[in-house]
Amino acid sequence: NGQEQKFDYLVLAVPFDVLARMLPDSPAAAPLAEMLSHFATSPITGIHLWFDRTISDIDHAVLLDRTIQWMFHKSRLIQARENQARENGDGSYVELVVSSSRNLLEKSRGEIVDLAVRELGEFFPAARKANLLKSTVIKEVHATYSPRPGVDQHRPRPETAWPRVFLAGDFVATGWPATMEGAVRSGYLAAESVARVAGSKTPKFLVADLPGSGFMRLFG
Repeated sequence: NGQEQKFDYLVLAVPFDVLARMLPDSPAAAPLAEMLSHFATSPITGIHLWFDRTISDIDHAVLLDRTIQWMFHKSRLIQARENQARENGDGSYVELVVSSSRNLLEKSRGEIVDLAVRELGEFFPAARKANLLKSTVIKEVHATYSPRPGVDQHRPRPETAWPRVFLAGDFVATGWPATMEGAVRSGYLAAESVARVAGSKTPKFLVADLPGSGFMRLFG
């Protein structure tokens, strides 16, 4: 809105494409602009379904070899969080997630819902007998950056050419992919950089990774 504000430090926690538009046309910004030019966006589609009966007794699941990738049983998660008793006739509200969903962008809401209900029924037989009460489809066209081959080497560090300006976001070099957890990790790294410039000798805000459990222990 044209106002000017003064700060001791600035953390730019914006998507990479927004950051690219914010950069000044200057030699100092050129290296970062070149790095960001290698990035492209990737869409994520969320399908929200409300059924008249309970379709599963699990909270979440990965659905293999289908268009739908993740199922989050939102009604169970909400009730567990609020310590509410659950009755079998309460119905189910589920959220289905499809990452890198370019093939869904041109499909209509009805086509996507039909596909989601059909695939959900392949994993949860109770869904085949349930009545769909309501549905919503949300397409986030520019949800994350696309992890194309070679892009990792162009991910910037939190520090910039300007000593008091720092970066945070899922595209920052965190060692993690384009996830919410990776974005949070970048925030910790940016905070460490700010503290270091402010004079802290050993700033440490990054939380250690949780140890692998179950099947994931095989990849530790």
